[in-house]
Amino acid sequence: MGKASSSKKVQRAAKAAASSRGTGEKRERGFPLLVLAVVLLGVGLVFAARSSRDELVAPFRTDHWHAAYEIYDCGTLQPAVLTELGPDGIHTHADSLLHIHPRNSSATGNEARLGVFMDGSGLEINTDLIDATGSFDTGFELVDNSTGCDGSESEIVVTRWNVDGPAGLEAETTYRGDFADIRFLHEREAFTIAKVPVGEDAPAPSAAVLARLDTNTGTTNLESDPLDDLLLDDLLSDDLLSDDEATDDGATDDGTTDEVEDDEVVPDEGTTDETTTDGGDGASESDSE
Repeated sequence: MGKASSSKKVQRAAKAAASSRGTGEKRERGFPLLVLAVVLLGVGLVFAARSSRDELVAPFRTDHWHAAYEIYDCGTLQPAVLTELGPDGIHTHADSLLHIHPRNSSATGNEARLGVFMDGSGLEINTDLIDATGSFDTGFELVDNSTGCDGSESEIVVTRWNVDGPAGLEAETTYRGDFADIRFLHEREAFTIAKVPVGEDAPAPSAAVLARLDTNTGTTNLESDPLDDLLLDDLLSDDLLSDDEATDDGATDDGTTDEVEDDEVVPDEGTTDETTTDGGDGASESDSE
């Protein structure tokens, strides 16, 4: 009896040991999987939180902002860049205005940056040059920082201007690098991109571009942009919109107006219009339709 009992105890101990090893192996496999799941969940929450935060920062997809910009080479204004439609919704029409109406999350909130416009337009701005020769502009020449300004060392800068400051136009910030990271903060901003002598700010935006900004500010049409300002300027300069040339429903193609007397009878179709000619034989001429 004693030997049989000892044998059973040995068997039970062996089974318990085997069971313990199996449980331990399962635990060893399960723990890394649990850690991986926690890491993936954490990464997902981080991205979700970041996306939610960006959605709370303007510009939104429903916004249509405008910012004036000009490019200078040692004080000389350069031609405007032309990009009819940036894929992300930040573009220009060769009117020295940035039209900012984001079409996707790549251009909304904190992602609405000068780099989005640069990528869509072919414009390149770095500490060595300003290059729009790859865009659809006409007449733009490479602005090369290595040539200096009138014998002085130069640098490439971008200055942000407060258009509606308490004292009028005010320079807010001058950037001397990382130009692609410059954010668009609100409607009615202005930027000047320039090669200048070392230590100087970019020139102030011209009165002409600020007037154009005033004209375009406030549009809510996301499908098309306002009337071309150059055309509008031509119309105004030719006085085509003056009160003196205003016409009513009676205006003719040559600008004259047909006046109808109160007592004049206008014949209807199918009636006879009879008139008597002076200086003739007194006969009546009758035209019948």
